[in-house]
Amino acid sequence: MRFPALFAVLILLAPGMAQAAGPEALPDRFIAAWNAHDPKAFEALYTPDAVWVPIAEERTEGREAIVSEFAKVHVGGWAQKTTITKKDVPEVRLLRPDVATIFFHMDFLMNGQPVQGLQRAMILVATASNGEWKISAGQLTKESPAK
Repeated sequence: MRFPALFAVLILLAPGMAQAAGPEALPDRFIAAWNAHDPKAFEALYTPDAVWVPIAEERTEGREAIVSEFAKVHVGGWAQKTTITKKDVPEVRLLRPDVATIFFHMDFLMNGQPVQGLQRAMILVATASNGEWKISAGQLTKESPAK
């Protein structure tokens, strides 16, 4: 009779024991949020004190401000007409058990076709708290020509 009781306990504990997604999941989560065009989808991606640099001349600080900026471009703005897709496998470097950098390239698409001049590279600094990875800092840059 002990085996069924132990089995029942393991079944109940299993969901809590599941491995949380690592930093390598953040690019796909960012892309899903972008493609949903729902500013609230970005909220779960960023730490409260995150810093976001969408272009070299701009710096947005704090999750609330970052989500507000995404709302401006996604609700009736230019981004609402686009989707994005990864062009390569993200390069993830674990700096500490709770800090990682993530670098990848992406294309902005309109009607499923790449938008000329909107090829981008993204670098993210991700941190983990309570097993959940979030963006602490990020920057979009223009993609450099292939060497």
